[in-house]
This record gives sequence, structure tokens and C-alpha cells, in this order.
Amino acid sequence: MYAIEMIDYGDVDVLVATKTAVQPIIKPTQVLVKQHATAIDPYDVKFRQGLMGQEKTVPLIPGSSVAGEIIALGEEVTGFTIGDRVAASPHLNSYAEFVALGRKTVAKIPDNVSYAQAAALALGAQTGYQIITEDLNVQADESVLILGGAGSVGLTALQMAKLRGVNEIFTTAVGEGISFLKQFDSNLHVIDARAEQLAKIIPEGVDVILDTIGHDTLKQALSVLKRTGRLMSLVGDDSDVRVTHGYLKSNGEQLRDLLQLVSEDKIKVIISDIKPFNVENLKTFQTLKHVIGKLVLTFE
Repeated sequence: MYAIEMIDYGDVDVLVATKTAVQPIIKPTQVLVKQHATAIDPYDVKFRQGLMGQEKTVPLIPGSSVAGEIIALGEEVTGFTIGDRVAASPHLNSYAEFVALGRKTVAKIPDNVSYAQAAALALGAQTGYQIITEDLNVQADESVLILGGAGSVGLTALQMAKLRGVNEIFTTAVGEGISFLKQFDSNLHVIDARAEQLAKIIPEGVDVILDTIGHDTLKQALSVLKRTGRLMSLVGDDSDVRVTHGYLKSNGEQLRDLLQLVSEDKIKVIISDIKPFNVENLKTFQTLKHVIGKLVLTFE
């Protein structure tokens, strides 16, 4: 099958196209999915760079989001049929024509949600959903600060906070992300991460912080976290401050709920660009900075 392999850890040149990758053989509890779309997530870039913990043996097929059609079922799989449109966030193996997925990680895609939208939701948006609804369990009477609100995690997190009834939502952004967020929701307090000091904008502090940026931005944010507040970071910093780190659980039920919210137009999926799946487009997408929402590659 056609796939894009990672032959080493490093820059985008370690990504190589192949037409001889072995099509997965599914286990009894798995489904085989023919890919229609996959998205580029910051996780994918950091994984390629070797920044996601213990390195796995290469070569391997990277990629963390699947949106496609079931073409085969393991003998123990129930609740799905061949032809079902499904999505998942497997963390690896999605840069390929066919992907084997555990039944519990897969969610059906509603008819009015496209493959591109479903791929854009997997992983990044799921992470934002999980952190707000489960990990931080944000309540309506709390104030929230999201560092990096224009990315896929941040966009979903701020929408989920609003769905939970939160009125005081602050978020940071840079460049085009600032104007985008102001247009996206006029009730957001959008802060220029490069030009404004959080302590001056939010002197009263906030109850909850979600950090998708890390480093100096996180250090500055710690100054506005209330003494009884909660903070979760996807990145962390170099200080001695103890930070709770967030990591997505590959949960099909969770993704199903998120897809349903999109189907009901309760949250929006933002896709900056869509291109055909090939190694040149993948390399281009993985080198872009400050992406608003998601970048998607399609197999059709």
C-alpha cells in the first residue's frame, strides 16, 4: 500500500513515501479502515523531532488521525458494519492508505460531518474536549485562560468552556490568530501574547489555565493563576513549578460525543487548508507555524 514512513527522527526529510508498505492484518478486536482524510497535529511534528518521550524503533508509519471507511471487521467486533464512516486518533500509522484500529478507539461519523472535519477533530480537538470536560472539569462560575486559543486544542477548549456556561474566557494568540479569534467570538478576551502582559490584563487572576504553548508564555501565566486554581499543560516549562501534563486517551466514545456536537452545530471545526495526501504536501504542512485550526490531507 502507499504510505509515508519515518525513517529516522529529525527534520521533515526523514519522511519518505513508499508504495510497498504492508497492508495491516487486523486482530479479532480490530477494524480495517480505508483512509479518506488525515490531519496534521502538533503532536506529529514533535513526535518526528523525537520530543514525545521514549523513541520508537524506525522505520515506522507516523500520523495520529484517521477518517475513513471500514472495509473489514475482526470476528469479535460488534456495533460496526463494513461501509461505516469512522474516525479515530491512533497516535501512529495514519499516514497510510489503510489503518487497523481497535474497536474501542473508533467512532462513527455523522452523515452531515465530512471526512476532513472528522480528521481535523481527532487528537487535537479531542484533547481540548477531554481537558475541559474531564481533566480540569471546568465549571460555569469559573474563569478560564487558554494559552494558544487559535490552534486545534485551544479552539475546541474555548468552545467547550463556553458550552459549559463559562462567561470569563481569556485566550492568547499571535499574528493572524488574534484577529481570527476576535471575529470567531466577540465575547472572548483575546490577548496578544507578544505585546501584552497577562498580569496587567487579568489582575484578578483566573481559576483555570490550559497551556498549549509552554516556555515563557506559561511562566507568565503562572502569575495570574489563583491560589486555589488548576493548571494543565501540554508542553510544560523549564521551571521548578509542578505542572500537570495532559495527554489524550484514545477514546472512541469521547470522539463520538465530539463528532455529535459538530453535527448539531454546537461547535465549529476550523480547517486552514486541505491538500492531497503525498509526501511533499505533508512536509509543507509540518513546517508551517502558528496554524489556525487544522491542516488536512485527503486520499481522494
